[in-house]
Amino acid sequence: MKKVILATILVVTSLSSVKAQKIKYSATAGYHSLSLKVSAAGFGASESKSGFYIGVAAEFQVAEKLSIQPELQYANADENTLVMPIMAKYYVSEKFNVQAGPQLDMFLSAPAGFNSLGFGLGFGGGYDFSEKMYVTTRYSLGLSNRVENAPAGASIKFDTFQIGVGYRF
Repeated sequence: MKKVILATILVVTSLSSVKAQKIKYSATAGYHSLSLKVSAAGFGASESKSGFYIGVAAEFQVAEKLSIQPELQYANADENTLVMPIMAKYYVSEKFNVQAGPQLDMFLSAPAGFNSLGFGLGFGGGYDFSEKMYVTTRYSLGLSNRVENAPAGASIKFDTFQIGVGYRF
């Protein structure tokens, strides 16, 4: 929990120092898929669970075609999770953007022996239907091993996929 609080403080502090030209706030919701990847002794297996997510975002315009968008989401795909992506958004055209950046996630009730906090790398894209409405899709590759004190060669990682809509205020 201390790591999550520290990460949140670092994000807010770094974003407050950005000389943002424009800030847009939005609410988001959509489909959330969680993929569990287990590997040990050269063997692997995976399983996927589906659910939903809801959240809020703030888009900080830092250049004509570049924005930074931190988000805070609640996701449910068999596990209650807080998801915190920080996406750099590059507008390829007036309405279409590509996104990439780090993503933290935290299981709200991790089983014993599991790391509740994880780190991943997200990438995706979005399309603005209007000034208020947009659609986005994103995939995050889980980079951190979620098993505490895992034996050599054993790991459990979580990838996520999302597709949803957003409404800017």
